[in-house]
Amino acid sequence: MTKLVHFSPRADLSRMQRDFDSLMNSIFPSADAGEQNEPVTWHPRIDLVESTEAFELAIDLPGVSKDDVTINLHDGVLSISGERMARTLDENDTVVRLERQTGRFYRSFTLSNKIDDTKIEARQENGVLMVRLPKLEESKPRKISII
Repeated sequence: MTKLVHFSPRADLSRMQRDFDSLMNSIFPSADAGEQNEPVTWHPRIDLVESTEAFELAIDLPGVSKDDVTINLHDGVLSISGERMARTLDENDTVVRLERQTGRFYRSFTLSNKIDDTKIEARQENGVLMVRLPKLEESKPRKISII
């Protein structure tokens, strides 16, 4: 007997996004955004990659100047916040469609005790903020010689 399975790309992608967010939060649990004075209107998407040397965050921030981004480290929580300004429209402009999210954003991550917080580096290029979180030497894998 043949069984038909309903395929819903949008639902499948949403489920994959929730699974990815859950995985990210298990590695770096998010802190509460309640410490922000203004409401958060969007959350930029991130990638997190772990190598033997470091964790690296890649945060999509197209249209956001590095001067409009703040990165803070306090009590083991790395927070990244800023704002993407809305496009200024002339009085003769007619909006056909607006899909890009604008306004304040905020993401935070509780850092693992494996991170050397004195060597965290950040750079922004091509609309992507890269934050490198080097691991402490004692937490890196090492080969043990047999005598």
